[in-house]
Amino acid sequence: MSTMEEIEEEAKAAAEKMVTNMMQRPGQLEKVEQYKRRITHKKASIEAQLKSAVQGKLDGVSVGLRQLQECLDDVQQISSKMDELEELLKGVPPLVASLQAVREEDCRHSQYVTAMDSLKHIFTVPESVAKAKQWIGEGKLLHAHQCLSDLENSRDDLLYELHRLPNQSSHDKIMLKAYFDDVQAVSELLEKQIKLILARTLNTVRKEPTVIVTALRIIEREEKRDQMALQQQDQSGFMPPGRPKNWRSMAFKVLESAVTERIEGTRVDEREDNKLWLIRYLELTRQLILEDLRVVKTLCVPCFPPHYDIVNKYVDMYHNCLSSSMQDVVQNGLEGNENVTLLSWILNTYPGSELMGSTELNIDVLTLKPLLSKEIMQKLEDDYLQRMELNYREWMDKTFEAERAEWGGERSPEVEPHTSAFHTHAPVIIFQMIDQNLQVTETITKEITFKALLLSIDQVTRFGNMYREGVIQFKNTHFADRSRVVYFTHHMITIVNNSEQMVRLAQQTQARHWPPGRHDPAAEDKFNKMLATFQNLRDEAAKFLLEEAFLDLEEHFNDLFTAKWLSTTIPVDTICVTLQDYFLDYNHLREKNFDYVINEAQNLVYRKYITAMLSKKVTFKGVEEAQQAATKIVKEANQIRAFFKKIKAQAIAAEGINVDWPFEVISTLAEVLRCQDIEMLSLDLHGVVDKCPEVTEEQLARLVSLRGDVPRAHIRDTVAHVCATKRPTRPSTNPPLFKNITFNDRLLSHFTL
Repeated sequence: MSTMEEIEEEAKAAAEKMVTNMMQRPGQLEKVEQYKRRITHKKASIEAQLKSAVQGKLDGVSVGLRQLQECLDDVQQISSKMDELEELLKGVPPLVASLQAVREEDCRHSQYVTAMDSLKHIFTVPESVAKAKQWIGEGKLLHAHQCLSDLENSRDDLLYELHRLPNQSSHDKIMLKAYFDDVQAVSELLEKQIKLILARTLNTVRKEPTVIVTALRIIEREEKRDQMALQQQDQSGFMPPGRPKNWRSMAFKVLESAVTERIEGTRVDEREDNKLWLIRYLELTRQLILEDLRVVKTLCVPCFPPHYDIVNKYVDMYHNCLSSSMQDVVQNGLEGNENVTLLSWILNTYPGSELMGSTELNIDVLTLKPLLSKEIMQKLEDDYLQRMELNYREWMDKTFEAERAEWGGERSPEVEPHTSAFHTHAPVIIFQMIDQNLQVTETITKEITFKALLLSIDQVTRFGNMYREGVIQFKNTHFADRSRVVYFTHHMITIVNNSEQMVRLAQQTQARHWPPGRHDPAAEDKFNKMLATFQNLRDEAAKFLLEEAFLDLEEHFNDLFTAKWLSTTIPVDTICVTLQDYFLDYNHLREKNFDYVINEAQNLVYRKYITAMLSKKVTFKGVEEAQQAATKIVKEANQIRAFFKKIKAQAIAAEGINVDWPFEVISTLAEVLRCQDIEMLSLDLHGVVDKCPEVTEEQLARLVSLRGDVPRAHIRDTVAHVCATKRPTRPSTNPPLFKNITFNDRLLSHFTL
């Protein structure tokens, strides 16, 4: 009641609030009747809905009560029936004892019926066995199998009846099995015949596919009987003799064994009989697998039941047998290029369009396990690269020894017909060997090719270092006794040409075999190191070449700037004539090398000329003598420049040879001697510094000290002032002629004292 009162109070409060909201303005009083009608209609509608809902609930309650009553009646009826059944079951135990005799009679009757049904087969077992064997011999396998099935059914039924007896007699079982012993022999004979048929499946299916179908029908029938026997064992514990036969598993083992024999049959040669045994074996294997799988895909599929999945089964069998065969080949050891032959076949031929990827087969080998494991594949690759390295080492060592033997020979090197350059065939042969190896590895994978390229780079670098050591030893031996090697200059020219050719061939090899777009800093460093090895060797050998020439010129450079020098032209004349003779041999350098030697020779001549000038072997006493010396210096510089211009004209591409700049340097030095006013010397010295920023105070002091009219203190102060006010200069491409010109004593230290 309290709840109803609270609800009523809440309803009145809500109604009062609603009326208050509707009557807030005077004009709303006129609509009171309208509001009353609206609320009255709403109230009537709600009451109608409420009545309808209550009526629906009442109907549902009524139906539920009726169903509950029906359930109660059913429960009472079931309870009554259960009581009646319980009373009836009380009379069953006595019936069991009274029906024991009936049950025993039924068992005997069942055995008699089985015996009667099997009498025909029992009495005709020898005849049926002989007939089955005859049919097997005649190839009538279905008839033979039907006969075998009848015999086995009779035997199994009799054995089952014995199994059901409460008191089983082992003697009866042994006697019955012995009587049907020939049945097992027929089964084994039929199994043997089916094995023979299956072993020749790929040949038989082309000529007599019905034979294959017959064998498979027999196998499937036996599989069904195996399943029935297993079910019977689960139910009764009885398993007929020889079951399960598992002929389907036997069939796949026979097929796999036949595949193994076919794969092994392709290995017709051994290494001792045929050096190309592996290539022949792989090609025969490819042809065999391609043809056999084509037969399987086109002819075997219609013969084999779909659940055999015969195509994939055969693919797996060939793949596994081939894998085992490949492992045997690897374990027996490979020689020479056999590693790369096997790798190329496994990685390219086997999955490619020549075999599994062909349009006839279209088999994705990625769904199969690898032919060889990653470890074996890696070992094959490593062995191949190690063998390649050993071959490189052995061959390059022999090449180097052959080169060194030629250096000490009594014969001039060969001349290239089109360039007249001295050369040997070593660079070409080395890179031909490298190119052949890389072409072979390209038949495998790009990654192996790149590894082989890096290996080749390392070995060529090693050869370059070995070659350099031999060249230095050759040079030292020659300079110890220059009469021993007649053709030293010719061979050194050959070394220069060979070194430059090695650089060129290496760049060509990189262009052909470096993977496009591949950025590998470590590999690039290796390649640059190899280029630098031979580039430096070229430069070093060129210097050795000039070193020999300048040994002959040493005494003539020593005659420069001596007391008798002003009155003779013999030293420079001799220098030019001697160099002319040597450059007749240098013409056998290749163009780039000839240009390099011209530049080096020119810089060396001027450097030695400047060294002689600053060696303080003579001092010009007066201005007139100094000017005379300056004129002679310019004349000799012109003579040297004319000589190198003549040599430059012989060069085909001599754009990088500047014969004027060294002459300008010498002319600038001469101006220091020609200056009449010693107070103006600083201007001429500034000219020297601007042209040759590398010049030192010591060298400037020695230059000025050639003039006997300049006091030591003035020399020291002037040189110090010039060096202190040296203007910054831009980097120059001209060679630093004053670099590495040093003397045993320091002239400036004497001036300080």
